[in-house]
Amino acid sequence: MKNDAWALIVDDNEEMRALFSLGVESLGYRAHVAENTASARAWLAEHEPAIILLDVMMPDGNGLDLCRWIRSQRRIERVPVLMTSALKDAETVQDALELGAMDFLQKPFTMAALKEKIQRLRR
Repeated sequence: MKNDAWALIVDDNEEMRALFSLGVESLGYRAHVAENTASARAWLAEHEPAIILLDVMMPDGNGLDLCRWIRSQRRIERVPVLMTSALKDAETVQDALELGAMDFLQKPFTMAALKEKIQRLRR
């Protein structure tokens, strides 16, 4: 993988952002972190990541709405989105997939599970 491939990590929890960053960087991505949906949208207005890791519950909105917005943006509509959440209900997973997420990672997660999902999405 090229060193200039970005992974956007959108999560309001600093520890989660750090863990996700470790995972994507170990796969050769450069990590950009956003702690809310507003900063993610601002960054996406100027960049096209190779993959997006997106938490469902955010302080300034929700990741499902951001996923819907990503799918409405012609320039980034095909970027793989991996939704993440500590929510355990099937409805949240179903909503994420219906709104355009390509996969869902339940928190807590193992680093192996994170890497496997990212690698599968980027094939």
